[in-house]
Amino acid sequence: MVFFEKTIYRRLASSLRRVASHMGTASVLLRGLIAGVLLSPLIAGAEPPKIERLFPPGGQRGTVVETKVTGKPGDGTVQVWSDPAQLSFAFSEKQDAVTVTIPDNATPGLHWLRFYNQHGATDLKPFVVGLVDEVAETEPNNKRDEAQAVQLPHVTVNGVLEKAGEVDTFAVSLKAGQTLVVSMLANRELGSPMDAVLQLLDRSGTVVAQNDDDHGFDPQLVFETPADGTYFVRTFAFPSAPNSTIRLAGAATYVYRLTMTTGPVIDHTVPAVVNPGNGADVSIHGWNLTEGQKSFHIPTFQQTSFVLSEGLALPASVPAVDHVSTAESNDPQPLQIPSSVTGVIAMGGETDTHRFSATKGQKLTFRADARSMFSPLDPVLKVTAEDGKVLKEADDVSRGDLDSLAQVTIPADGVYTATVTDRFNAGGARFVYVLSCTETTTTFKPTLKGNAFVLTVDKPLEIPVTMAREKGFTEKIAVTIEGLPEGIVCEPVHSEKDGDSAKEVTLKIIRSETAVAFSGPIAVVCTPEDSKQPLTAASPIQNSQVTSSSIWLTVIAPPEIEPPAESKDDA
Repeated sequence: MVFFEKTIYRRLASSLRRVASHMGTASVLLRGLIAGVLLSPLIAGAEPPKIERLFPPGGQRGTVVETKVTGKPGDGTVQVWSDPAQLSFAFSEKQDAVTVTIPDNATPGLHWLRFYNQHGATDLKPFVVGLVDEVAETEPNNKRDEAQAVQLPHVTVNGVLEKAGEVDTFAVSLKAGQTLVVSMLANRELGSPMDAVLQLLDRSGTVVAQNDDDHGFDPQLVFETPADGTYFVRTFAFPSAPNSTIRLAGAATYVYRLTMTTGPVIDHTVPAVVNPGNGADVSIHGWNLTEGQKSFHIPTFQQTSFVLSEGLALPASVPAVDHVSTAESNDPQPLQIPSSVTGVIAMGGETDTHRFSATKGQKLTFRADARSMFSPLDPVLKVTAEDGKVLKEADDVSRGDLDSLAQVTIPADGVYTATVTDRFNAGGARFVYVLSCTETTTTFKPTLKGNAFVLTVDKPLEIPVTMAREKGFTEKIAVTIEGLPEGIVCEPVHSEKDGDSAKEVTLKIIRSETAVAFSGPIAVVCTPEDSKQPLTAASPIQNSQVTSSSIWLTVIAPPEIEPPAESKDDA
């Protein structure tokens, strides 16, 4: 039946194509009708991949990992694009599993994957490259007498809390004096909709350590072992989006990576951010570090962060900034503008004071980052004049951002102070923060609603671009697309300083007769008319709190039409 339908459509299309060849420029419209209307039934059933996730969701650097695919591979051959482009992939014959080859020099941490075929592409999916041996969680392991034994000094368990009420338990052997670090990755990078809890039990079943929400919704606990023995690491979860239930939660999407180690783990560095063009000497703070691991020289680099991994159980990232970065000292130096300074509220009730000089009318932005770096500090930021007048006091930026932001206009030339303290007068070795001071500048943020688009045969593709103009930004913005293949055209559009286009513009992608099939990355680039500082539009990633400027375009090729046989009418 399918063969019969295709034959009918092809013959009809061929006949109309012969007519179109005698119609001059009007033939373009008719050929579009043929492709878009008559041939659409041939491609209507074509499906893009609808892959939801991989399990395990990561693997150790330098290994080959067999992962199970959840979802549908779609019609045709499915391929994988990754960022960074370091991993290689091979699908099984049924396309229900994929082998991931992770080279020895792969960057540790989060890699984004996109699955695609000739019909479309998925959203970005996470895959994590680890540093230590990995095992899969095995059931049953709900109770202590069913606990899955794992071997230290290092192991990462890939697991799932599959159903409501589920608890996963692991047995570890520890020696007196050892420091055990247990760290979970689930909600913050894997997008698992879970708020997990970690507990450590001794042989008698007594809870000797517990943690919830150390790294966002993901727990981490540190335990100094008082005596030799077998201990039990136990985890369970609640939904990350609160609801009316009070029981333990679980689902196929409650995927986690649980690293247990008595080896070196970094908590933070000082400075906690560096200028990538200068390099920096940093002191390293954490657990089980050797003397040689407590300091490190970061060379110049080009990425958005520098990843520390040598000899560690878990990688640690040091973000890049485009200005001077220093550490607080016993002999405080004046705060430069722009610059960042890393400090620690080491004791409860402590307040760190940073002095700076400014001129009348100068507009400055101060930000204290702590929670975004997984510091337990709840920062309160205050900017004060020399006479004691408070220009600005700031606590949480928003319900979703617990760090502090203060924008001030300097009233007169002079010396001012910026202070940082903890909202609850707490403190400790982990209460680290980064205070940044920059000139206040107007800016804008271009965003897209999705990051995978399809240009079909029968109509143009429209992509809305939202412009969030911040701090009074009024420049005209040119919006273009980079990376389009030959035969695909998108005319630039402009976001004016006022009117409807100031908030949103729409790009229209059209195809010419010479357009062929295409699957690949493109970029939506937005360039202000005066400052000429382009920004790339970003879009949200499904089940993630981050955005990505990695946009994917699929161009559907028109079905092949068999050329008509010559006839007397064609002569």
